[in-house]
Amino acid sequence: MGVAHLTQSEDVEVIKELIACGRLDLVRGDSHPNPHIKAFEAEPIDVQLKKIDEASLVGCLYPTPQLLVEQGAGANEAAPYTKALKEGAPQLSFRAFDLRALEWYRNDPRFDFEVDDIHGRVLQKDGTQIADRAVVRDGLEFFEFGFAYDSDMHRAIAAFIRYLHDLPEELQVQMAVHELDGSYRLHPDFFRTQIIGDFPEKMSIYDAFLEEKKQINRFCMQMGKPPLFRTEFRELKRPHGFGILLRPTKKEFRDFALLLDQMLSDDLSRDFFKGDVNLNRNLTDEDGNPVIQSKGTIQLLEEWIAKKFRPADPEPVEQMFADFRSVRKVRQKPAHKVEDNEFDQKYLAEQRDLISSAYGAVRTLRMVLENHPAAREDEVPDYLREAKVWTM
Repeated sequence: MGVAHLTQSEDVEVIKELIACGRLDLVRGDSHPNPHIKAFEAEPIDVQLKKIDEASLVGCLYPTPQLLVEQGAGANEAAPYTKALKEGAPQLSFRAFDLRALEWYRNDPRFDFEVDDIHGRVLQKDGTQIADRAVVRDGLEFFEFGFAYDSDMHRAIAAFIRYLHDLPEELQVQMAVHELDGSYRLHPDFFRTQIIGDFPEKMSIYDAFLEEKKQINRFCMQMGKPPLFRTEFRELKRPHGFGILLRPTKKEFRDFALLLDQMLSDDLSRDFFKGDVNLNRNLTDEDGNPVIQSKGTIQLLEEWIAKKFRPADPEPVEQMFADFRSVRKVRQKPAHKVEDNEFDQKYLAEQRDLISSAYGAVRTLRMVLENHPAAREDEVPDYLREAKVWTM
């Protein structure tokens, strides 16, 4: 209820008494610009009362959760998150869920499951049906979510109570099965974009990896060379599977490692090196016959840089090639033995380490090519130059 018409001193005193005894909360619009929704937890009682004395009675009044529970506001509600709203939960409070909570929708081709490293959404595809009924029998036409982390950097799905309330009862009950206890904090840029309404602070490391490759190819064009990388993904469009592991299993991690290497050393074009270094090595077989063997792309890049570039400090370049090879090594691991699949949060940390190595490799490579005389006039975006990226 708005309080603009409550101007009489006796009205104000009654309101203050009800706030003091925990029956009403005053939302002034300090923490959220719209006081007509209870977006967050109300301020402490003493703060509410102090602000009334200092700045008058302004904002909207809400019954406290204590009062709502006493009055049985959500007593007959079976949908858990609708019940939470009826019992006074702030609309922009969130719940954390196990990563498996939305797995069914990710694996079902009747839904578009779009996710970056900050937030995501599930959207029913037009015209999709189950038997003679639309998929909306499941109730999920559209659902937005984000990510949250505990103190050990374990990732969880995060969803606001208001959006959870929009789900039908059956899906709310299913989501509640996956709800996690403990303390979780929203991803900083999910908080910034969804709560503050601000622009993201940093860029995803996965998007930055792709942007570094595009910048490298621009340098190649200015140098009069063919593109070093054969593929580019424009407008922040990623290949399927190139992003955080929604489910931290060994299989998903191995699949990601394979894809990452395909986008890194496998994506290096041999045409770039033509005329600068020998693409093959001359060997002999056991019988002494000559054999021509193609050099690997990492070796070609190593020879090309050694021939063209003389760094004052060789360590960053050495680390770059160590990063190239570390990605290749992880990709090759399952090729030599059969492995059982497993679910373990450790794969989230291993993925962070792997994409950090790959990003470090392409960033250093871009800085190497940046020293070419023909490339020095190209303007590298600040977010790449300053490495404004999220690694989680």
